[in-house]
Amino acid sequence: MPERYQINLNRGHWYDQLPPRIREDVERSAVRLKFKRGKPLFRQGDPVKGLFGFLSGEAQVIGTTISGQDILVAMHRAGDWTGFLACLDGGSYSMTVTASQPCEVLHLPLAAVQRIFMQDVASYALLAAPEYATQRAVYSHVVEHLSFTPLQRLARRLVDLAGSPHAEIITSRTIMPITQDQIALSIMSSRQWTNRLLQHLEKAGLIARGRSRIDILDLPRLTQLAVYGESGFMLPEMTNAPAEA
Repeated sequence: MPERYQINLNRGHWYDQLPPRIREDVERSAVRLKFKRGKPLFRQGDPVKGLFGFLSGEAQVIGTTISGQDILVAMHRAGDWTGFLACLDGGSYSMTVTASQPCEVLHLPLAAVQRIFMQDVASYALLAAPEYATQRAVYSHVVEHLSFTPLQRLARRLVDLAGSPHAEIITSRTIMPITQDQIALSIMSSRQWTNRLLQHLEKAGLIARGRSRIDILDLPRLTQLAVYGESGFMLPEMTNAPAEA
């Protein structure tokens, strides 16, 4: 595999932690695919087809409710892998992953996943590790989310979408395409109130908004707001605004 792909793959914490012999087997067994913007890698409810590792581009992770609402859950970027849960339990994919920018990915078919990772307990643990980490993050999110203010929830959502646990340290990031309705649904807020919160972050110099995009201008300060709350970030016109759960 060309060196530039090896570098991108190694940005992923999961892949980087695999033993060399398993990494080599993954690369030999995977197929390189390209997806145009708007093309799904897989849809929620699709039968499992294996793992997908991102070499380049970006993709949105979308969860669809019973009522048909699409919730933007996360973003995948170069170095990220997806599809672990479905490979582990043999069920369907629990989210839709769609290329938001042109993507090049490695597809490791299910048969190869089973051959490489399901022959012994140690290899199976390697495959399950990302899902364990996700489950812990979900527990933490549920507990913390109950105590967050709407502004802190918004900051946390933007940090989650802008950053990547596998990427290099960054201070800015563009999130696109993204709509105000998607953000409002993900923080359990009205569209009008979400717009006001976004205006607040914009005036504070943390973000800039464009058509179907949000530019994160100061990720460290936005992260501080997401973790520690609103102390030091409140603008005068926000202090008298009614609270919204």
